[in-house]
Parts: sequence; structure tokens; C-alpha cells
Amino acid sequence: MLVVSRRADEAIQIKLADGVDSTLTLKDLFAKGPIEITLLGGNGRRVKMGIAAPPELTILRVDKAD
Repeated sequence: MLVVSRRADEAIQIKLADGVDSTLTLKDLFAKGPIEITLLGGNGRRVKMGIAAPPELTILRVDKAD
């Protein structure tokens, strides 16, 4: 599980990991399980999330302004 903190106007991206076959079907991609997002807490304008995803996916921190 990856744990990230995000503020207002910040985001995460979940996409195929480098080197993963882009022709995978959703059935193939999620054969090892779903994406699970757990809210772990918050403080003011910041929230902490835990994200578990199949190994074929990568999770990136991004700013929505980019």
C-alpha cells in the first residue's frame, strides 16, 4: 500500500506501469484484485490516503495546476 497526503488542488494519477502490455483488458488488469483507496485521516485542508493497486498500475502524485 502506498500512503500519500494531498491538499486541495493536488491529485493522484493511476495508470499503467512502464513496460506493461497496453492491450490488457480490464478483466486481465484487475485479475489480481481491485484498486482500493483507504482514507487514513485528515487535518485541515490535507487528507492522508492509502492506495493499494495491482502491480501493473503505477500511482503518481501530481499537482492539478500542471
